[in-house]
Amino acid sequence: MTSKANKLQSTVIISGRFTERRAQVEAARPGDEPAAEVLEPGSMVGRYLTLSRVGVGGMGVVYRAHDTELNRTVALKVLPPQLCKHSEYLKRFRTEAQAQARLNSPHIITLYELMEHPAGEILVLEYVEGETLENRLRHYGPLSVSEAIRIFDQALRGVEHIHQMGVVHRDLKPSNIFITRDGAIKLMDFGVARLMDNHDPSQNGIMVGTLLYISPEQINGRETDCRSDIYTLGISLFEAVTGRLPFERRSDYALMHAHVQENPPSPKEFQRRLPRELESVILKAMEKDPNRRFQTAAEFRTTLLGLGLVERRQTPLGRTDTENRRPWKRQQESVGQRIWGGTWFDISLAAVALLLVLALDIYPLHKSPEDNILAANAAAQRAAQRKPVITVHKQSDSMAPESTESKPLAAKKSRDRYETLRQAWGS
Repeated sequence: MTSKANKLQSTVIISGRFTERRAQVEAARPGDEPAAEVLEPGSMVGRYLTLSRVGVGGMGVVYRAHDTELNRTVALKVLPPQLCKHSEYLKRFRTEAQAQARLNSPHIITLYELMEHPAGEILVLEYVEGETLENRLRHYGPLSVSEAIRIFDQALRGVEHIHQMGVVHRDLKPSNIFITRDGAIKLMDFGVARLMDNHDPSQNGIMVGTLLYISPEQINGRETDCRSDIYTLGISLFEAVTGRLPFERRSDYALMHAHVQENPPSPKEFQRRLPRELESVILKAMEKDPNRRFQTAAEFRTTLLGLGLVERRQTPLGRTDTENRRPWKRQQESVGQRIWGGTWFDISLAAVALLLVLALDIYPLHKSPEDNILAANAAAQRAAQRKPVITVHKQSDSMAPESTESKPLAAKKSRDRYETLRQAWGS
């Protein structure tokens, strides 16, 4: 009895600790939109003209703005005044600025400056158009193997640069992987990033990240390094090629337990055509023990590209319209292709139809005398149109009037013409 009581007590303690940490995690995740705008469209923030709001997250509101001095479009990420009052939020916002200021890569959203304003602390960032990987998966479903490798090749290049500059992202997931219109991959949202050379004792034992992607060591509150980012990218790649997450549980505690204790399912359970080699790479990135994972982003990327699964003929990554993924109607084969095995049937059918039309033109279905006469006259007219007859009249001194045939003679000629036509049509 005592044993059961102790077990229950320990569970409550762990669950309670987790609940407390989850509240801290939510600060890095999208929240509800504020009731009022932090910045009014059309207002000036320093030299920046606010244009429109483009997004809302737990760590701020993002606006599209125009740099009036440099004549370029930028993004303004604002930490509202009510959040600036909380030291933890303000510290995390400034840590994001410090982390992003170190980075200079085509695969990272560029930070231009950090500024203070009555509306709150503001990050001025590079503005790009496109969509997140999360949005693409939601609208189009799992990626092809080739497309997934191309996206994660670029993402891992960005992660490699982050780690080289002494930064751990700690919240890599499809919603933080951005696909621009020209196909470039850019990582964003460094709100829970950690500077590896900044050991803050106050942060020990605190779990940060997003639970669906978080690494086991983050759940346990241990100090994280670049291998934690490898785990979250492994989860993201799993989702990208299967269309679902490896761990989906009804409670936060069950999800935490799955990341720490349960083996992930095989990606081939959800995508049977997935190559075994790619499955092995994904599962290695998701190892519970950091020492069993890829040790660097470069190793992860090199192994991924070494599979040789990228198609030579590629569709541009940056297309966000239906041209990137053909509409469903175009994906369906024609009835002739499904039954007869391809376009040859379609061509043959067209040829038969053409021959049938010609046959109907030459051999009418109805052989009544009236129809035959009409058909013969129509054929004569078509022939006359195709080959015009030129008549030359010889001029004479005296123009004799045309002789008119008698009615009996005209009738005889008509009967003769009819008889000729009747014999010709076989009636």
